[in-house]
Parts: sequence; C-alpha cells; structure tokens
Amino acid sequence: MNINRISKKWVILSFLCLTLDGHAQSNREGVMATLEKTSDEYVEEADTPPAYADGGKALMEYMRKNLKYPSSAKDMHVEGRVLISYVVDKEGKATNIVPLSFNGCKEQNGKSIPQVALEKEMEKSKMKPKAQQAYLQAVRDIITESIRIISQMPPVEQPAMKDGEPVCFKMAMPITFKGK
Repeated sequence: MNINRISKKWVILSFLCLTLDGHAQSNREGVMATLEKTSDEYVEEADTPPAYADGGKALMEYMRKNLKYPSSAKDMHVEGRVLISYVVDKEGKATNIVPLSFNGCKEQNGKSIPQVALEKEMEKSKMKPKAQQAYLQAVRDIITESIRIISQMPPVEQPAMKDGEPVCFKMAMPITFKGK
C-alpha cells in the first residue's frame, strides 16, 4: 500500500472540516520566520509519516483555539479554504510553508493567488474598485493567517521515518475560514 496516499488521505480527512467562528482579529506576528527554506531535502513517501500527539487531536485543539478569522475577511464576508504546503523537518517542526491555493485559485500567468481569486469573484458579481481592494486585502490576510497558524503549530511527536532514519516530509493542509 502506498504510504504517501495514506498520509495525504489522513491530512485531508483530519483537517478538511477545520473551521472557525470568526471572533478574533488578524495577527501577522511571527509569520515570516518560517518562510525560510531549509537546506534539507524532503520526501513525499516514507515508511512512517509524521505522527501528531493523540492521533492529531492535540493539533486540532491547537487549531481551534488559535486560528483567527481576519477582521478584513469578516467585514467583507470572505470565506474559503486555503491549501498550505509545508515540510515537517527531522525535528518535527513545520518549515518551507507555501500557500498553494485559495478556494481552488492558484497563481497563474504571473498573477498572485489573491488576484486570481478576485477575478473569479468578479465573474459572479461586479465590485467597485474600493471593494476590489478590500477583497484582495481580505484574501491576503486569510493566507497570512494560514501561514502563521502552520508556522506556530506544535511539532509532531514523531517525524517521518524512512529506512529507520528521520526524514523531512512534505505535507499539505487545507484550512477553512467560515463566518457565522
């Protein structure tokens, strides 16, 4: 059985329904520190994937308590899912954090994820320039919060193992922002 498929299914099933109520303000502190690339190579398949304490229950609790719905997104009623890629290093910490998409919108033709998301939104409804700028900022803030929450999450209890050695392991996590 393919371990990579198992770990990806576990990540998707574990975090697919992660939502929040949206009561707190956006916090951008500490986000940039983990965007630096590590020199270690990573694998996408391992004998054993990274293991979070309590089968991921502690991680879910951390996410529930610490994920903040940015006020800019709440004010604009912007909701959606950010897909974040990251590498769990040999010490179990999240590194190489990269946003992959917002509501399925990816970087394309030199346009950022927020720009592509705005264009998709504009297909549904016309927005005045001021609302367009507010929408772009809301999406940027949601992505920034997604990076922050991953960068500050507790390390895994057991890093990925391959051939009996700890290895850096690439993962992806969807984070959903939904207001009441």
